[in-house]
Amino acid sequence: MENYHEKLEEDYLFPRFEKAGKLVDLVKVLLAQHHAGRGLTTQILALSSKALNLEEKGRLRVRLRNFCRMSRPHKAREDTVLFTAFHKIVSANEFDALGERFEDKEEKIFGEGGFDKIVDEVAVIEKGLGVFDLSQFTPKGQV
Repeated sequence: MENYHEKLEEDYLFPRFEKAGKLVDLVKVLLAQHHAGRGLTTQILALSSKALNLEEKGRLRVRLRNFCRMSRPHKAREDTVLFTAFHKIVSANEFDALGERFEDKEEKIFGEGGFDKIVDEVAVIEKGLGVFDLSQFTPKGQV
């Protein structure tokens, strides 16, 4: 997803904010987090591609925790601030044209019906990890 979602933001959204002089500080932080996330992903993949000793398991756990700690507020800020503001700095026509361009890139990267296939693959992985059923994460007895 780094080469899809993040790349689209970096190529099409962030430059428009910079050109408009809007949310420039936020864009800089988000871009830095994209770079940090790529580094963490590389480390996570390297660690998870082999049998790990206890020390390596600890390093993997820290990197996974750091990725989650960064990505949750990152995605929330994109959803609540960045994407909302994006509608204000582009015309409706430009917004629609970008949507079509994104769909073309999606098909090119993932193949026909690619995003849906990826979602299905993620569901299989989530089931294998035991995290597919969201109800298990609902706090019990605290409502």
